[in-house]
Amino acid sequence: MIRALLVDDEPLARDELAALLEEAGGVKVVGEAGNGKDGLLKARELAPDVIFLDVDMPGLSGVEVSSLLPEPRPALVFVTAHQQYALDAFNEAAVDYLLKPVDPARLAKTLKRLEGLTTGEDETTPLERLACYQGNTVRLVAPKDIDCAYVDLTGTQVVSQGEQLHCQLPLKTLEARLPLLRVHRQYLVNPDAIKGIAIKESGAEIETHFGTKVPVSRRYLKLLKEKYLLPI
Repeated sequence: MIRALLVDDEPLARDELAALLEEAGGVKVVGEAGNGKDGLLKARELAPDVIFLDVDMPGLSGVEVSSLLPEPRPALVFVTAHQQYALDAFNEAAVDYLLKPVDPARLAKTLKRLEGLTTGEDETTPLERLACYQGNTVRLVAPKDIDCAYVDLTGTQVVSQGEQLHCQLPLKTLEARLPLLRVHRQYLVNPDAIKGIAIKESGAEIETHFGTKVPVSRRYLKLLKEKYLLPI
């Protein structure tokens, strides 16, 4: 049974989500909070497996709450009425995001992603193969064949030998379990796939052996300089 905390400043939204979770089964709502500050207190008190977290709240936003959660953090599912917040959700390593009003079929997919929470799986164990999706086909990709991974409004994308595939794992998990290097808030790159690095005013741009262009932000350019002793 997955233990869930609901954090939303709209009581009706909390009631609706709680009813949907009860109907879906496999989830126990152990607490609710009407703002970000109370959500943090409840998270520390109850230690839930997952927090369903509204993004747009007065005071602390859902993204701010996420950044203040103690380690080990519970899984996060952002709930929002605005699709533009989806990228913030994935950047915060959220398992998923849900648009209001929450669709039961969409919620079922989210709960499917959360099923592994109570198995005790070590989230730092290196992956021998990464399950990716191309239409209705599951592709098992070897880490050495990955060019890069990034997040966009549809979730986590993996580029393998020039092909774009979808992945259900957040970027933070890929960074922990694959030999990928963080070069941008939204991008990871396989160091062995790097063909060249072009220096730009805003940072840099990596080109992989398969021609994929990967942006490097100024924040992570220093790490590249140190790793490759770049003369810049």
